[in-house]
Amino acid sequence: MLLKRKSGKKHRSGFIYIALSAVFVFVLINVISMQIDISQKKSELEAINESLNILQINNEQLRRYCSDENRMEYIEQIARDQLDYSYSDETVYYFIPNPTS
Repeated sequence: MLLKRKSGKKHRSGFIYIALSAVFVFVLINVISMQIDISQKKSELEAINESLNILQINNEQLRRYCSDENRMEYIEQIARDQLDYSYSDETVYYFIPNPTS
């Protein structure tokens, strides 16, 4: 006498459905995670590019100052900006902003 299981095919198709659903959810989570990473990396890239542009401008200015004809201008700028020096016949004014405005 042969016994047949009718519910065996239902169990297999149910298992396949659950397995495929799990794989789909796993792939979906990975895609979302990658999109978040891409967004963060784009933000980092923009910040790095902005820093790069600032550094390139500074490098160009330093290259200009390194030439012999501009060396005294560079020394003068350092003395004025960083050391607060001025020529003896100059009057230096400091503007203090009004804190109420």
